[in-house]
Amino acid sequence: MRKSLIATAVVATLITGVTSASAVTIPTRPTLAQKAQLQYLVEEEKLARDVYNYFAANVTSQKFSNIARSEQTHMDNIAALLKSYNFYNPTTNRAPGVFRNTELQKLYNSLIEEGSASVAAAFGVGVKIEEMDISDLKKMETSAAPAAMQSAIALLIKGSQNHLAAFTR
Repeated sequence: MRKSLIATAVVATLITGVTSASAVTIPTRPTLAQKAQLQYLVEEEKLARDVYNYFAANVTSQKFSNIARSEQTHMDNIAALLKSYNFYNPTTNRAPGVFRNTELQKLYNSLIEEGSASVAAAFGVGVKIEEMDISDLKKMETSAAPAAMQSAIALLIKGSQNHLAAFTR
């Protein structure tokens, strides 16, 4: 009898939990704060791409060329997301090393200077960029975001983790 009551209670809890979870609605459009996050994110990906392209040309490690191509793919994915919501893309028609966000502009300038000292310093900058990206992306993870935004962030986290591993090998 006691086992039957416990089993009934567990089933009731599971049913209630499933019902509650399925009742949660996922928004179809980002909030204004999420819009700003996406616009920041596309510029952050541009920063990584531009820094890595600079190092590929001036440090001559193949890793920078490979990862810069991947960062372009990340930018393209976020740009497509911005376009799908009809949001402004701050990277459109921006030359390499030029950013709308003044903090990212300062960061780009300092990272180029720091990484230009040596190959080891350039790899250190790569680690710094990927750790910053992962941290920022983890802050953006939320179940209240549209599914397309959640998917994009999850893919970018995996990509940044792979890049970080490449820079630390």
